[in-house]
Amino acid sequence: MQRNLRNYLLTGLAVLLPGAATVFVLWKLFSFIDSFAGKLVSYFTPYHIPGIGVVISILVILLVGMLATNVIGRRLLAYWEALVFRIPLVNTVYRTAKEIVDTFSEERKQVFRQVVLVEFPRRGSWAIGFVVGEAGNCLSQVAEEEMVKVLIPHVPLPVSGFLILVPRKEVIALDLSPEEAIRLLVSTGIIEPSKQRGDNNAS
Repeated sequence: MQRNLRNYLLTGLAVLLPGAATVFVLWKLFSFIDSFAGKLVSYFTPYHIPGIGVVISILVILLVGMLATNVIGRRLLAYWEALVFRIPLVNTVYRTAKEIVDTFSEERKQVFRQVVLVEFPRRGSWAIGFVVGEAGNCLSQVAEEEMVKVLIPHVPLPVSGFLILVPRKEVIALDLSPEEAIRLLVSTGIIEPSKQRGDNNAS
């Protein structure tokens, strides 16, 4: 009887936790966006309408997107960026954020395009990483060999990590999709990937 209760408890947790975690994350995201934009509405009306902040945020994003796709909007955007780039410190933050967004939005660039194994943080110890691009000529020339940029994400929340430069010949490409690698990292190795075939170098 005691063993059955334990099994029922573990099974119930296994069923409920993924759904509860999903609802929690989505609710936190919804609450953040709603409170951020909803405060503007509170200045004009005493009523609190749940979700109005999310609706306003989406409308603002759509409006900005529409303006940025026409001639007048592009000129205004260029004027705005020229103004921001003249402000110390602000220009650094804005330029960095813009470059990151541009990198993810450009279809020709495949961010996290290759899952690899690299020796990290020491020889004989291997870590899963993502090739995020080729190292620049200046970096490769200093190392006197071809280098690639590899992101080693933190576990179990791979929203940050270490950016390391690795010689291409020392990178082992894995026949894994980025999604499979992320699931492996988030589950702290519990969820094994369905494919484990490796090659000798990254593509």
